[in-house]
This record gives sequence, structure tokens and C-alpha cells, in this order.
Amino acid sequence: MKTQNTNIDADVIDFYMRKAHTERSIAFTSAFGDLAEMVKNIFTAPENSNMARGH
Repeated sequence: MKTQNTNIDADVIDFYMRKAHTERSIAFTSAFGDLAEMVKNIFTAPENSNMARGH
């Protein structure tokens, strides 16, 4: 009976570790996606509001 509990605990731990890994991956992907969107917006700004060119 003790062995069964140990196996269940290991499965539960494995489940939550995989879940945390997936959530962390999604968070990193989202952060880099937001950063890429900001950079894209900077370089595709309309000519009138492009501060880098001094207009």
C-alpha cells in the first residue's frame, strides 16, 4: 500500500511540474511576442509620428 501512495505522489508531482513548464513556456512566448510587436510598431510608425526622424 505504501508503494501505491508513492507512485501516486510521483505522478501528481510529474503532472504539476509539466503544467508549470508549459505555463512558463507560454509566459515567455507571450512576453517575446509583445516585445516583437512593440519593435514592429516603432519601425512601422506613420511618417507623421516618427520621432526618430524628427518630424
